[in-house]
Amino acid sequence: MIRPQKSRAARAAVLLNAMPHVPVLVRARFQQAFLVADPTMRGMPRALEKFYTHLETQGRSPDQVTAADFEGLTSSRTSHRVLMHALRQFAPEVPLAAARLVSKKWDHWLNANYNPKVKRPRPSRRVALAPETWPQAWRSVIPSLDQVVRVDGRRFRPLAPKTRENVLQAVGMLGVAKAWGQQRGVALDESFSPDLIEAFNRFMLLEREVSTRTVADYLERIRAFGERGHLLRPNARLALADLIGALREDAADQEPGKRVKLRAFRTKFTLTDLLTRALVLATEADAAPDGTGQAERKRRIALIFALLVNTGDRQGDLSQVTIGEQVTRGEDGLWLIRIRQAKTRRWKDLGPLWPVTSALIDAHVLAGRPAWQIEECVSALNGCNLLSLNVMPFHSYYATSVLREEFGISGHLVRTLITDLLRNARPDAAWAAQEILGHSNRWMQATYQSDFRATASVRQWHEVLKMQRERNRVE
Repeated sequence: MIRPQKSRAARAAVLLNAMPHVPVLVRARFQQAFLVADPTMRGMPRALEKFYTHLETQGRSPDQVTAADFEGLTSSRTSHRVLMHALRQFAPEVPLAAARLVSKKWDHWLNANYNPKVKRPRPSRRVALAPETWPQAWRSVIPSLDQVVRVDGRRFRPLAPKTRENVLQAVGMLGVAKAWGQQRGVALDESFSPDLIEAFNRFMLLEREVSTRTVADYLERIRAFGERGHLLRPNARLALADLIGALREDAADQEPGKRVKLRAFRTKFTLTDLLTRALVLATEADAAPDGTGQAERKRRIALIFALLVNTGDRQGDLSQVTIGEQVTRGEDGLWLIRIRQAKTRRWKDLGPLWPVTSALIDAHVLAGRPAWQIEECVSALNGCNLLSLNVMPFHSYYATSVLREEFGISGHLVRTLITDLLRNARPDAAWAAQEILGHSNRWMQATYQSDFRATASVRQWHEVLKMQRERNRVE
């Protein structure tokens, strides 16, 4: 016996009867879509009914949905995806930011069970000798790198972690250069002799093919190591000073690649390009499906571009900013950043950020949630990294990686443009550029607001943002 086929309207009525707890507007959207074509994924009506029934039982509105709700409502990746698709298609007013963590967990589960990556052994790219292979006289100096040391009346402070790593790497390269010279019949021992210093210079220029500026930087680190360990005799100290000076002069006479990059960059880009791109990304994030990695990444990159221009921070410092510690939200809604720079070890405090930068931070933290939840979100993220919104930060060069992806430039070039803007707007305010970039520690806020905010580039961007806000109000 052949059963009579129901009309699409009759089938829709059956599905709607199975969703008594789903809001009328959501049901109407589902009915309108179903009369045209079947849902893209099966099980959407059941998923919606289960979602709204759960919230009604908990006595909460859809605006108050949490990650625990999404995690408890689904028992498989497939059912979670069905719920996400149903909410995005028929209930776009429901914020899905809380579901992002659950989606990531299911994606990790899928990759771990069905797409495991086989770890392949990779050959080491290390060239410098590891400290454990150094001569004993060199190894004995390592503890002094973490101590206050006085040498000939000079006081040496403990080295910062990054500086310490660079010094050890330079001395490791000195060990390689010693072996390289010995292989060529040069009598070299573990003392920091003029012959060893010259062998290092030749090794770096001939074998490693680095610039004279790089060799000078390495020798500066070697000299600091030798001074701390009392390894430098007067003749070696003199040889180092002469060689470093000669290398610096040679580097100054050449046309460094950096200058070429800067000239090309200045002709192609202004800060307006970065800020306008940030605005475009923020708009695209609002239009992207809520609770997706696409929207999350666009908001993050928009925030990075605005922060780089607003603060002039080094990308490494920017990647380590923590909510509630280095960056806080004031009662007026403006965010403030105060950081201790890794390179200079100086504190840098710009005062309140621009309103638009603060708005982008709010959007990044809210991740699609209603604006009235901002204080709750900030409190929940206390102690988390600003960019990753997690306890674990991204790698130090994340900001540079997105800059290279979007513009093919590095964060340092952004700092150069900030200096250009200040000097063009106020030639007598070159010192203010040093303040903004963190080379000093006083007189920041007034000059930053009066000089930098008055430049044509920043004014132009704020006009674009103002127009965008007015357009959104009309819509």
